[in-house]
Amino acid sequence: MRGGCPTIGDNVFIGTNSCILGNVKIGNNVVIAAGAVVVHDVPDNVTVAGIPAKIIKEKGWTYTT
Repeated sequence: MRGGCPTIGDNVFIGTNSCILGNVKIGNNVVIAAGAVVVHDVPDNVTVAGIPAKIIKEKGWTYTT
């Protein structure tokens, strides 16, 4: 595991009891599910869940007007 601080992008939802560990980059428009443990970089526009967190859905937020 790498030390350091995570970098969190714009429009990121971080669920309760989730952990982001180390020097990871969280992309824009990402949803991190409750209880997820993020130990690797997360690309833009995805939803991640699990221990360790894995992509479970492509495309993050959907905005309607």
